[in-house]
Amino acid sequence: MTQEQRERKLRQEIHGLRVKKFHWPMDAFKFIMNGMGYGESLKALSEDKLIEFKAIMLKYRRHGRPLEYNYDKQGKFMHALMKQAGWTESQLRAFTISHFSKSHWNLLNKNERRAVIAMFQSYIKKQEINQSPNKQSDPKEDSNE
Repeated sequence: MTQEQRERKLRQEIHGLRVKKFHWPMDAFKFIMNGMGYGESLKALSEDKLIEFKAIMLKYRRHGRPLEYNYDKQGKFMHALMKQAGWTESQLRAFTISHFSKSHWNLLNKNERRAVIAMFQSYIKKQEINQSPNKQSDPKEDSNE
């Protein structure tokens, strides 16, 4: 097997870990890779760097706690709103990365946290308005029978 084939296989294995183990979208993966000092492209890495990066990913263990325990008190409130709005963790992560360039709730500042909570509250309010029937459309409620 040539070096090019070995590097390609390593890149495929790393992307397999990204998808199956971590459930990271591509933007989040590139952000994490860049934050760790590996750049934004696996193709730019040498075979040694790919092996090193894959080893780090394999060693990383997620804890067994539920996701909402990753947050502080305000974050737990946000998590409840997130679930009520029908969002997933990966959607939230993609949103915070694209809007604030931060990969986790705990990295957001006070104003950014308020903005995320306000966004979820407005989504929930819109969902409630769309789901509740229009009360004035029922003629029996207006009559005094």
